[in-house]
Amino acid sequence: MKITKRAILISTALHLLYVIATFGIGFIRTLNYTPDIISEADNVTSLQSEVAIGTTGSPLIYVLTWIGLAVLLALGMFTAQRIRQAR
Repeated sequence: MKITKRAILISTALHLLYVIATFGIGFIRTLNYTPDIISEADNVTSLQSEVAIGTTGSPLIYVLTWIGLAVLLALGMFTAQRIRQAR
């Protein structure tokens, strides 16, 4: 049970790190963006009225990767524990 809880916590921490890093990268890119007005003067396009930072997708993917990573981590920890006990 201890291995399962540790695997779930590590999986959660890695997913939180991924979400925070994705948001942070998008935020930094937004802060540093400077439009090139001179080269775009010849290209007249309509302006968007909404801005999206990051990507959108199904939240089910995050749940499945969270469970899958937790299972892989638990199997790896269980295997490492068995190898240590065999020595």
